[in-house]
Amino acid sequence: MTQPLNTIRQLAYVVNDMDMALNYWINTLGAGPFFTMEHVKLDEQKYYGEPTDADISIALGNSGDLQIELIVQHNDAKSVYKDFLDAGRVGVHHIALMPTDYSAAYQQYISSGHKPAFELSLGGAPVVYFDALNSVGHYIELWDNNAVFKDMFLLVEDAAKDWDGSHPVRPMPG
Repeated sequence: MTQPLNTIRQLAYVVNDMDMALNYWINTLGAGPFFTMEHVKLDEQKYYGEPTDADISIALGNSGDLQIELIVQHNDAKSVYKDFLDAGRVGVHHIALMPTDYSAAYQQYISSGHKPAFELSLGGAPVVYFDALNSVGHYIELWDNNAVFKDMFLLVEDAAKDWDGSHPVRPMPG
């Protein structure tokens, strides 16, 4: 991952129709290629501290150095994704970054008055979405500074360099 730690690495959208969103980002905006993950295994999910079980699929692609994430939720479990759509919102759902020290950054957000809206583990690495709706109008996601995320983001970033438009949608390896 060539983006420095503690910088905004990702811009994410929750969508109703993944195919339509992918078509727009690829064919209108020229982002890609996108790597898809169907029914992502999110462990230890907590929605404002309560257990939940959101079933989501995602697509990750780059536009230059910025990663674009598209998310669709398949069930009615409580989540920050469902809240967003139920509120009739469209547009940016969250920005994401990887701090140098996840635990210290987590505590810094708590100290500044942000509530953890959605917490989970992906491949054993923690993720948190802080509720920043009143301050910036969307959530802020933090990823643990972990190889699980670094390897995935480097794969997506490298595929976008000199991308010739072929195979615009690909399954995430592994």
